[in-house]
Amino acid sequence: MPKTGDVVLISEQERDLLCAVSYAYLACGQSAQSLALLRLAVRDDSQDVNVLRIFAYALIAEGLGDEALTILDRLDVLDDQKSSLPPSDLMRSQALQRARRTDEARAVFQSYVSLRSRTVFLKQT
Repeated sequence: MPKTGDVVLISEQERDLLCAVSYAYLACGQSAQSLALLRLAVRDDSQDVNVLRIFAYALIAEGLGDEALTILDRLDVLDDQKSSLPPSDLMRSQALQRARRTDEARAVFQSYVSLRSRTVFLKQT
């Protein structure tokens, strides 16, 4: 039995189950329940890009824009996939809006739209 202060790690399967259930909660509009589960997963493995991405989305859904921005900043450092940039910009604009930073949210969203339209144009040629 762990003592007070001991760190208890969850297994990969447990983390995946937490994420799957939290995703289902998000899909059903129950972001508070999703967020509670995701906090457990993030505490255990804060370097997992996929978990952090779902966590940021749940924070945005709960209106916690400032906390979501912190997670999105961490994702910017950890996620080196260029394909993640447009979705990250979209989430960042939503987080900025939730944080009541409307002008910044608008600018990031416009950047997202511009990047997205260039990507669509490149795929068509």
